[in-house]
Amino acid sequence: MVMLTIAAVFFVIDVIADVFLIDVTFGHIPHSTLEISSVLIILVALTALSFQIKSLLRAHQVQKQALDAATGQLVSVINDHFEQWKLSESEKEVAWLLIKGLSILEISEARNTKPGTVKSQSNAIYQKSGLQNRAELTSYFVEDLLG
Repeated sequence: MVMLTIAAVFFVIDVIADVFLIDVTFGHIPHSTLEISSVLIILVALTALSFQIKSLLRAHQVQKQALDAATGQLVSVINDHFEQWKLSESEKEVAWLLIKGLSILEISEARNTKPGTVKSQSNAIYQKSGLQNRAELTSYFVEDLLG
């Protein structure tokens, strides 16, 4: 970035000098040598930046794959707990929606059931899991995730 900034400053000075017909000299260095050097600096810097961008994109892809794997692992861990707790399919679905933060009313609308049914299923989930409420259910898995 420093090289690009120096080259840009040189070109700005050069353009201003050309517009106002000012003769700018930089010691004993010919003007064309400065321009060629600036262009070469820009090309080297752009090449270095392109390699850095490619490297960052590769690292991002690796991190994304690791996150996807971790997410899949968390889903697997949660489903394993649901199996251990012997939740019914309906209770598993309600548990997922509780963990995602949906309200009782939102869950009942999403599942086409009555809020009382969702409350009953929620209580069954808490009883089977040994947890007291939605906050404990969610934090149970967040603690697993955070290790």
